[in-house]
Amino acid sequence: MKRTAMFALAAVIALSAPTLAPTPAAAQYGPDTCRQGFVWRESFPGDHVCVRPWVRSETRMDNAAAPDRIYGNGRCVNGYVWRESFPGDHVCVPPETRERAAHDNYRADYRRAY
Repeated sequence: MKRTAMFALAAVIALSAPTLAPTPAAAQYGPDTCRQGFVWRESFPGDHVCVRPWVRSETRMDNAAAPDRIYGNGRCVNGYVWRESFPGDHVCVPPETRERAAHDNYRADYRRAY
């Protein structure tokens, strides 16, 4: 094999190999650092599931509106369901928000910067 072909092959292999080193952000902020374009959801203190910024904003609004969406007996007002972003999360939200929280939980590992 010619020397230039060997260098070209080595360059392709090096560029296509996954990097195992942490990204600078992950090294600086720890293992729960989100990939670029994602932020912590913060549905509760310590909720480090990475979501799009608009989802975190919606989560904050849902938390603020929670007292108006629940009856005294702990049941949600008609049209709302428990968010269940974690066991015991009884913030009442529209059904599509609960579905999104479940999806975000499922995708949590992929959205972290390792």
